[in-house]
Amino acid sequence: MEYLQTYRNYWKELSHIENILATLHWDLEVMLPEAGYEERAEQISYLSTLYHKKYISVELDDLMGNLALQLESADLEPQEKFFLKRELEVLSRERNRAKKLPEIWVKEFSKLTNLAHGIWAEAKQKKDFSHFSPTLKKIVAMVQEKAELYGYTTEPYDALLEDYETGTKASDLEKLFVHLKNSLIPFINQFQTFPNPFQKKIAKELQANFCSKLPPMLGLPKNSYRLDVSLHPFSTSLGANDKRITTRYFENEPFSSVFGVLHETGHALYEFGLKDMKGYPSALSVALSYGIHESQSRLWENQVGRSRPFWEYLYPTLLKEFNIYHYDLPFDKLYNYINSVSKSKIRVEADQVTYNLHIILRFEIERDLLSKKITVDELPQIWNENMKKFFDLEIENDAEGVLQDVHWSGGSFGYFPTYTLGNIYAAQLFHTFLDTHQSFWEDVRTRGDFSSLLKWLKKNIFQLGKLYSPKELIKQATGEEPNSNYLIKYLKGKMRELG
Repeated sequence: MEYLQTYRNYWKELSHIENILATLHWDLEVMLPEAGYEERAEQISYLSTLYHKKYISVELDDLMGNLALQLESADLEPQEKFFLKRELEVLSRERNRAKKLPEIWVKEFSKLTNLAHGIWAEAKQKKDFSHFSPTLKKIVAMVQEKAELYGYTTEPYDALLEDYETGTKASDLEKLFVHLKNSLIPFINQFQTFPNPFQKKIAKELQANFCSKLPPMLGLPKNSYRLDVSLHPFSTSLGANDKRITTRYFENEPFSSVFGVLHETGHALYEFGLKDMKGYPSALSVALSYGIHESQSRLWENQVGRSRPFWEYLYPTLLKEFNIYHYDLPFDKLYNYINSVSKSKIRVEADQVTYNLHIILRFEIERDLLSKKITVDELPQIWNENMKKFFDLEIENDAEGVLQDVHWSGGSFGYFPTYTLGNIYAAQLFHTFLDTHQSFWEDVRTRGDFSSLLKWLKKNIFQLGKLYSPKELIKQATGEEPNSNYLIKYLKGKMRELG
């Protein structure tokens, strides 16, 4: 086809710009000296604007239009034709949305949010929201403007959710979250809280050695990733064979780093698997949604990483790497601890039962903020009041309260709900996988073999990219649309297991 290769080459240029931007962002989080923030913000702003121009260009309009015309009479295999038609449909929808954002808005927003990261980090260190609030006011104003530019039928939050989970409305989330809240709150008091079994601090170097073994064990090729340290754990893709993972180390809480790595490795495995999709790189061979992305990280972190067979296999390695004797860290005490439930002030440290309540808290605040029912200045007070209402916890400073998450500094309003959607998807996917792979737990317990799960995820999730909507993908993989009952069932099973 005359236009297909030209179109593919154009998309490859866009992919290069995306990967360069990802590299600059990774460096900003991991290695950038403080004095470099302002210039880095300008660099990212320049490339973001360049990408936006190329993405909404008339040249790409023409390429897509001519390719669509050729498809009608093209001599292609039915599957290839289906993939190309779907790719043009998805790209057309997403470009029409992107065209609603003026170039000057994209440039200003990129610069503002990249500068905001350093300001947020400093405010968190100082435990002082007032240091960040003037910048956050500018971000919120621009995000509200973004919602108006996109347009919406019911409320501005709907316009922002579309960036993260196509077809999702705030009213839908409200119904789902009310059901979850009513189901989960009784669990909190039924689960037990187990004390930290570590009798001594675990040096960061020892934690790093242990954590370095996890990504390749789960299936991430050793020559395709890096594991580094950052203020906030994250995963990013800098290319088809270049995945970056970060975590953070606390000597008195070594499992913070371990589960951080498991979580971020789940993200990296998804990104690595996308490159095997037909036509890579393309508008289809990218992550379907943030909820689907999060389902992969939560599945490896919780359904796998908090299971008994997983730790039966890893327990001897843990003792060796942490330089601990088994009588100082009995297995049952260790296993109970990693599945312990307790009310936490910090979302990223929350257990798998209470975690969704942290998300519901943020969803409600974001929704009211974007609808102008509350103001930025009121955020610390509202946050603290909700923590008291949800968890009966008193917030002592802004660092453990309203400043704990990085997301708002990047303007990522609408992102938080996808964490809970990810939990729902993960439980449903894993339940379906286990139904047809009864030997999986024995493979894990005896050999640390996760290959059957990874193979199943590649076939049912990774290699389908954006071919379907999130709801369609889950239905195709599991036989039914997203259903929160599987998450509740999983948590009830965990509660019975721990007694």
